[in-house]
Amino acid sequence: MQRRRFLIVDNNEQESGALVQLFESLGHEASATWSGRDALELASDRFDLLLVDQHVADMYVGGLIERVLRLSNHPRVVIMKDGGNCKPIKYDKSLGECQFFDKGQSDLMYQILRTEVPEFYDGPVN
Repeated sequence: MQRRRFLIVDNNEQESGALVQLFESLGHEASATWSGRDALELASDRFDLLLVDQHVADMYVGGLIERVLRLSNHPRVVIMKDGGNCKPIKYDKSLGECQFFDKGQSDLMYQILRTEVPEFYDGPVN
């Protein structure tokens, strides 16, 4: 198994804590923060995946995404949104694409995680 590194940016400590526990239980390294500024400092290390909530407490999420995508070894970026409450997130798409998933759509989350952490979910996604 290839050990992967995950960075979670979410102001909901319960949700981010659950993701950290999940990734660590599978033998991976995971860090969480509520702060976009902290995430930028952490992202300068090599992470495989950045899971970021659509609402970042201390900066605009589009600005965070652009700055992360400008890193030479930027991680794959997945934005977690809250259903219909998501306003369009503006960022320079020429820097790279991001994936989105609705926190309420667990099947899509499983697909993303299965790509990054194949041992997480080995059954079919409906």
